[in-house]
Amino acid sequence: MLEQIITVTGVARREWQTFSVTSPGGIPFSGYLCRQESEKLGMLAVTELAGEERLEFIPAMPKIHYPYQQEKDGSARVAIPVAHNVTDARFTVKLDSTAVIFYPLADKQGNLLEVIPRTRLQPVLQASRWGDWRALLAEVLPDRKPVEEAIRVQKVALVFELWGYRNPHLVKYDTPLQLTLHTAVAHRKPVSYRKLADIANRYGFDLIPTLEVAHPDAEGLAQAYRRLQAQMEARNQAAGPDVFVEEGAVLMLSTQDTATYFKCKPPTIEEIHWTADANVGKTDIEHALHKMLENGHDFGNGRVAAVHTELEADFDPARVEMAADLIARVYREFVLELQQREWLRHLVAESGLDPRDTPALMRYLSQHYPKNQMRWVYAAIKIMYGA
Repeated sequence: MLEQIITVTGVARREWQTFSVTSPGGIPFSGYLCRQESEKLGMLAVTELAGEERLEFIPAMPKIHYPYQQEKDGSARVAIPVAHNVTDARFTVKLDSTAVIFYPLADKQGNLLEVIPRTRLQPVLQASRWGDWRALLAEVLPDRKPVEEAIRVQKVALVFELWGYRNPHLVKYDTPLQLTLHTAVAHRKPVSYRKLADIANRYGFDLIPTLEVAHPDAEGLAQAYRRLQAQMEARNQAAGPDVFVEEGAVLMLSTQDTATYFKCKPPTIEEIHWTADANVGKTDIEHALHKMLENGHDFGNGRVAAVHTELEADFDPARVEMAADLIARVYREFVLELQQREWLRHLVAESGLDPRDTPALMRYLSQHYPKNQMRWVYAAIKIMYGA
């Protein structure tokens, strides 16, 4: 079966990872997950469902690339290809969040069996000691019927961003937790903004905000791209060192039916590095760690070498090795924060108190922490429980 998958997709054997899981509704299924950094990233090739052999390809969220063209001197030029049939060009907000993909699991006859949420590199949404995205999703989406109805009727997979300070990344948000529709995928391609907005309006979903509607010509879009980069960079710089208020934007070019995406980030948090001498910074390492967390990495038994592997997808291995001391330090700090939150979660459970009763909980926890750590305790409780 894998040889057939390789032939159909053109993706090499080393890019396919096996999986065998049971859906939230109790349906066992297995197959292969694509890890190639392309439009096929996260695609599932389901080879067995409830004990029956089959072959079905289920798309995820396509990899979004930068619209850069490398020059001979190693510099990067913005080069945005605009097809003649593009009818809408717009920059939308890029949220610093966890992408949650809802997709349909169907039988051989095409009958919908279940709508399943997942992250990009997991076939089902996983809970772990480090982060329970299933619990967060249940909080922000207590009724999944509109999502399931949209997928059944519109024949799409839906990609939402789960964002806010309850799901912390690099950007500091004031919003506790929110679920925002970002993309709809039909026939392995994102649908046009017109169709995406129609789905959001019809089923009552919060839609990703538009920053700017632009004229669909390559030169004008390149200028708008650089201008937005400069504006976002200035806002991040004004926020202070190691503080980010802007994660970036997504340029969405729509035809009547489909869309093509390009990502636009402030230079200090870009993930692409054209030159061989690009240095690995703290922000790059933190980005890699958040990706690993969402993709189910076991930090309890993991090693810092896994971060090196993650970073080498974007950086020259020699540069990653040069940053070994920084990587080790940031890794230790990240894992220590996870372990401290795990212990705090244990203390809260042991107390028997309602986490939303902040005064009572803080009085109880003050018995377990010195005074100079109570500020961290309060901030962590706010993140973990939304208190």
